[in-house]
Amino acid sequence: MIKRHLYIIAFGIIQFITISSSGQMAMPDYTCTGQTRQYYVSPSLASGSTYTWWIDGTVQTGFTSNEFIHTWNSAGTFLLEVQERSADGCPGPKLSGLAFVNPLPEILVSPSDSMICDGECVTITVGNPGALTWGQWGYDLFVEPDAGITGNIVDSIYTSPANLCDTLYNNGKEIHRVAYRFVPVTVNDDGVKYCEGKEVKITVWVVPGFRCREVFLEIPEAFSPNGDGINDVWNITGKESWPDIEVTIYNRWGQAVWKSGRGYPVPWDGRGSGRELPVDSYHYVIELHNGIKTIMGNVTVVR
Repeated sequence: MIKRHLYIIAFGIIQFITISSSGQMAMPDYTCTGQTRQYYVSPSLASGSTYTWWIDGTVQTGFTSNEFIHTWNSAGTFLLEVQERSADGCPGPKLSGLAFVNPLPEILVSPSDSMICDGECVTITVGNPGALTWGQWGYDLFVEPDAGITGNIVDSIYTSPANLCDTLYNNGKEIHRVAYRFVPVTVNDDGVKYCEGKEVKITVWVVPGFRCREVFLEIPEAFSPNGDGINDVWNITGKESWPDIEVTIYNRWGQAVWKSGRGYPVPWDGRGSGRELPVDSYHYVIELHNGIKTIMGNVTVVR
């Protein structure tokens, strides 16, 4: 990323020479917030001159030589002016040019899921939240999978928002992950990257085995419906992935004492038929209604 440039103002036209290159280009200047620029005006043959620099009509105090260094801290279009005054007080012409300053590029990234099964696709929504004064928004994508993880998305450069779909395969027996690093950038008309924003990183875990999603449910082994506001209901984490999930609770004698609606919209509160059930261990049966096996286990009610 280019951090610093040297500019020459001469004959009423601002030109600049990059520190790393001898090529010249005409103003205006294109930059981003946080970048520091060095401007230079060719002095007259007489010695002893002083210089005044303005940005949008405001004198830049502390700069009286033919060089001006400025860090652009806000986005917008700015008028940069300079005027030489000779040692005997005679003013020269006021020279000017424009500086177009972009905000640092940002990026919005949202994955459809942070954990998927082997062979499933994760959709990553990518968006540009801000407007630019100049140039084109884009981003660099770096894909960093664990050993044994393969997918169809690789490191690349993108120049427009898009939804990415990466089908991931876990060739091992353990849960592994893939990290995606998104670095937003501003690109000029020649395709050169000028500004780089803050990196955004997301991680997706891939569980081995087709149709593995029942392991995504986190089912507590106990809860305490005593009205203290802590673990008063039996919350099942991950139920949102199963819109048709249905839970039935049985006592130790095999009698059904409570049953949820489809989707488990109201968690079990330790009651059955409108009354508190005794402290005990209860059996649960969870039907996902999608062809995957029934999930069974025990949950203890404590108070």
